Amino acid sequence: MDLVIINSKKEAVTSHIIIAEGMAVTQDAALKLISKYKNELQEFGKVRFQIVPLESGQKQKQFMLNEHQATLLITLMRNNPETVAFKVKLVKQFAKMESWIKDRMQSSLEYKVMTAIIKGSREIAGKDTTNGHYMCEANLVNWAINGKFKSIDRDSLILDDINLLNDLQTHNAVLIGAGMPYDSRKKSLKLKAELMRSNLLETA
Repeated sequence: MDLVIINSKKEAVTSHIIIAEGMAVTQDAALKLISKYKNELQEFGKVRFQIVPLESGQKQKQFMLNEHQATLLITLMRNNPETVAFKVKLVKQFAKMESWIKDRMQSSLEYKVMTAIIKGSREIAGKDTTNGHYMCEANLVNWAINGKFKSIDRDSLILDDINLLNDLQTHNAVLIGAGMPYDSRKKSLKLKAELMRSNLLETA
């Protein structure tokens, strides 16, 4: 079960419902704590909520807490071996999601660098650059990752693939800047992707 999700603002959050279940308390008990310590929770950001539909047809207010808010809330609840295990799992998932967010933002920066080098290299050669050229290079990197020469939903990539994406975009940018032909870059990217995946398997 995923305890932590990424919201529309690209923030790692969990719900009071998940916390209540993991800490073996009622949702009402969790809500009372949120209400009682709302000022303290809001020291770490606005306490946000969303309205979600239930199977019964009714609707429910669900508070979505960031890492610091969630950590504060669970420290206000009693411990036993099961709840301590839940706390450890929650903290680990927050750490993993924060790493994903950081690396996903980095992938956007690496893409901008790659497109800038594409444009600059073509300008030096006296050539125009269109969106098609950027798409072609993005799809080349995608192909090196999953063997498919088409767009992928980068927000759906797991952390290892995000890291692979970052390295391949950087590698491709360097090769473009060095003037390496497309077919040679294609082989180099594929080889680098295979080596990186092999290293991941060895360290797993």
